[in-house]
Amino acid sequence: MKLRWKFFIVLLLASLVPLAVVSFISFKTSKQLGESISAQTTQALSETVQREIVSATENYAMITGRSKLSAELALHLLISEAEKILADPLPSTSHIYYAEDFDNPASAPEDLAPSKDHMMIREDGKLVPKKISKNYPNFFIPSTVERSSIYDDVSRFAGLSPALKSIAGEFGQLIFWIYASLESGVHISYPGHGGYPRDYDPRQRPWYTQARNIRDGHVHWGQPIADATTNQLTFTVSGSVSKPDGSFAGVAAIDVLIPKVLLQSQISSQWSDKMQSFLVGASEKEGPFWILSQRQGEAGTVEEEAAMIEIEEDPDFIKLPPLFANEKVGNVEMKYQGVDSFWAYAQIFPGLYFVIISPKSLVMELPQKVADSFELYWREQKNVSITVVLLVVIVVAISTLLISRANTKTILSIVRGFEKLEQGDFSARLNVNFNDERDHIISSFNRIMPKLDEHLKMSRALGLAHEVQQSLLPNKNPILQGFDIAGKSTYCDETGGDYYDFLQISDDKLVVVVGDVSGHGVSSALLMATARALVMLRSSMPGPAASIINDVNRHLSLDTSETGNFMTFFYCELKELSREISWVRAGHDPAIIYDPESDEFDELKGRGLAMGLDYSFEYEESKRVLGLGQIILIGTDGIWEMRNEQGEMFGKERLKKILRENSSLLAAEMVLVIDDALGNFRGKAQFEDDITLVVIKVE
Repeated sequence: MKLRWKFFIVLLLASLVPLAVVSFISFKTSKQLGESISAQTTQALSETVQREIVSATENYAMITGRSKLSAELALHLLISEAEKILADPLPSTSHIYYAEDFDNPASAPEDLAPSKDHMMIREDGKLVPKKISKNYPNFFIPSTVERSSIYDDVSRFAGLSPALKSIAGEFGQLIFWIYASLESGVHISYPGHGGYPRDYDPRQRPWYTQARNIRDGHVHWGQPIADATTNQLTFTVSGSVSKPDGSFAGVAAIDVLIPKVLLQSQISSQWSDKMQSFLVGASEKEGPFWILSQRQGEAGTVEEEAAMIEIEEDPDFIKLPPLFANEKVGNVEMKYQGVDSFWAYAQIFPGLYFVIISPKSLVMELPQKVADSFELYWREQKNVSITVVLLVVIVVAISTLLISRANTKTILSIVRGFEKLEQGDFSARLNVNFNDERDHIISSFNRIMPKLDEHLKMSRALGLAHEVQQSLLPNKNPILQGFDIAGKSTYCDETGGDYYDFLQISDDKLVVVVGDVSGHGVSSALLMATARALVMLRSSMPGPAASIINDVNRHLSLDTSETGNFMTFFYCELKELSREISWVRAGHDPAIIYDPESDEFDELKGRGLAMGLDYSFEYEESKRVLGLGQIILIGTDGIWEMRNEQGEMFGKERLKKILRENSSLLAAEMVLVIDDALGNFRGKAQFEDDITLVVIKVE
């Protein structure tokens, strides 16, 4: 039987049978049916509300998580600029505005004006725009600091002004304040503003002390605190700034306004005016939970801002922390302020959750109205149902025949489109219109074709890039009398920034190099390829190792001066039948040396900055005589910084243990043992960084 006749029969039966059955249903049956539909409607609406709450919660948590990453990226940019300023020579002093200048109209910048994005809370509880300058940052010096003693620090930090404005402009309204402080007490903030308390000292603020105490190279999100100049509640992300010698210099931070975060969480749905949103978090892993809610008050008053309380003060929230411990996303039914409600929660990041609450009463009124309307409807239709059925039989028969023909015709056109797709023709398009929801299928098909084509091309391009980069790495281990050498590199993406190579620069001389470009992915792979070409070219020319790295650094700095990228590098030279090794360390982790005879570990250290950071830096060459049987391991930080599913790092101690237990193996075998150990340690955790290692055994 043809499809069009199947359509005709199904549509005819689907139309006529219900009409015939309904026409002879009694009043009692109608009432029972109404009650049944009411119950089903209640259940369906309840499930719909729960799904929408959970979906909205997950979506907002995801969006907020992305905003968190954006804020952290902005902070990393600021830290990088601050450390660069501290490493550069002392610049000439430009015009500087101190915080007190902004409080005096006579000394304030000309562009000082009220900003609706920077509202402050007055003593009477009113919200008013705060005056800020978008052209100039402000400097603040604590009253306990003698200004003449920090003149150089102020002059250096004045050079941060372009970076502050650039970062704030790039990330828009995400940033409330962006600022940095030095241990000397110098504090710069953008946009420029005044209003600091007399006893204000940035070094005593939680964001400063936490970043100073942690100093693990990561940024830190603190507990919500009141901003000192506006009294608004903010989240602060901070990170330490280091001097050129690696010692602590100060802290950079970014404030995110919590009222704005909560206002952005308003849910677009038919129930949004009844739902309430909250942020629930803990300042420490084992610390007490707190709640942030958006108060509903009159416009222009403090009631519009976020309110923060301890979770023990609100008994309705006391059951949430145990749920957080079990799952990152979930929902539950329990009372809120004495009203039966739906609760949904989703983790934004560890220690912070987004919660939405909706009263169950939203879905209880509609089912009763449905039941009453249903009963009244069938009473009115009982007397005319028989006549309607006879008329409908004729109309439906004709309509179903026409509809079945039209549907089968358009369905066949869709099938032909998919047949073209099956044959690899991504230019296929559907040119039919239904004027109903099926048009979404047509439009989705037409939109997905170019995207599939684009994704296929991109996948091929990345595969080719992977093959090209793999071809740049050594395809076999070198042979040098007196040494057993092997290496391996594994990338976490299709392409990466790790690099190692064996350069035979003469019959009896071999160069072993290992490098690690900041970040990973395509951009790092391109910089790696550039560095490889420079090293291969320069090492083929005469000159000591330090001179070779100096020349490579000068050329590489020309490419990285505008991007901020850099590359750590370890360069060493080996001579045939000689146990002397000469090396240059350019910001790379020192190579590890293990002596099986004495069971002692040592490192090939040396002073050197990562390449691409300083055009004029002069590198130093180090030399050492190796002992028979000693093992040298040169690796990238992806080895010891690899984390397992519990967040634990692999560490250098595990690596040393592997070297000690497998010192009798060949270099190539030892590389495989280390690679297997890393894979077993990582388990199902995400592969976050490239891994490269070279093992050299003195024979």
